Amino acid sequence: MDPASRRDSRSAAAVVADDLRAAILRNRLPGGERLRQDAIATQFGVSQMIVREAFKQLVGEGFLTAEPRRGVAVAVMSRDEAWEISQLRAILECQALRWAIPNMVRADFLAAAKVLDELDTATAVDAKILLNGRFHQILYAPARRPRTLEMIETLRMNFERYLRYTWEQTHHLEQSQAEHRSILTLCEMRDVERACDLLRKHVLATGDLLVDSLTPKA
Repeated sequence: MDPASRRDSRSAAAVVADDLRAAILRNRLPGGERLRQDAIATQFGVSQMIVREAFKQLVGEGFLTAEPRRGVAVAVMSRDEAWEISQLRAILECQALRWAIPNMVRADFLAAAKVLDELDTATAVDAKILLNGRFHQILYAPARRPRTLEMIETLRMNFERYLRYTWEQTHHLEQSQAEHRSILTLCEMRDVERACDLLRKHVLATGDLLVDSLTPKA
């Protein structure tokens, strides 16, 4: 395959992966559902090789699970995964914020505050998810650590299924917003230790809420 064809193949696989990921995030493809390579290829009008690439990407991101001779299935949300991702997020995001605060400027604070104002009035879950992610991106961007930021985005993308579940099934947003504003105030004060401590509690509290929500009740 020539380089141009390889680029086209990767681009087509990315389109398929993006659409399947969106369907998983919005529960149009529920956890445990098996995906047939030939059926997906027909649905998107692409080759099975392109679908294999898309499946491989989504397995790597944690949205699909692969089993020998059984193909792939949509990953099932679990309290263990919710706990693990929350722990990893707390470690990486607190480190990113620690690096970021000394580099923050007034424009960063104003941009973050504007996003929080928009989040206060957002009604659609998709908008809430987008704005929540944007707020955290603004806080961490001044860290100027691209590898760390990429890892954070991968974790946050995989965690979106859980976050969506939290905001659809609970009244967590109000508490989350209060914590967001306190974190932002501490960043403006350049209080690195307290800002990072509150961020850690903020991330872990969301994880604890999810673990509790996903735990079977007696």
